[in-house]
Amino acid sequence: MTVTITAKGQITIPLKLRQKFHLKVGDQLDFDESAPVLTARRVVNRDEWANALKDWQDTASKNLKDHPWEDQSAARIVDDLKGGPVEEKAEK
Repeated sequence: MTVTITAKGQITIPLKLRQKFHLKVGDQLDFDESAPVLTARRVVNRDEWANALKDWQDTASKNLKDHPWEDQSAARIVDDLKGGPVEEKAEK
């Protein structure tokens, strides 16, 4: 995709790319000055990320109350969903 730099040094990120990378108004991008090509990454607000993760963990904890997976690790749950760890399948 081609964009044009304005006299103020601004560019418009095409809608298709904004949608693909879930960019929204107010997001910040960090440009890597040391990269051999123009590289930009979304700036992650650590506090917002930590709060979102805490909310997710709280919700998951409430929904797993009294469920057999309540005290299981994520890896164990994934194994259970897949039908057991690969080692168990090989032994059968």
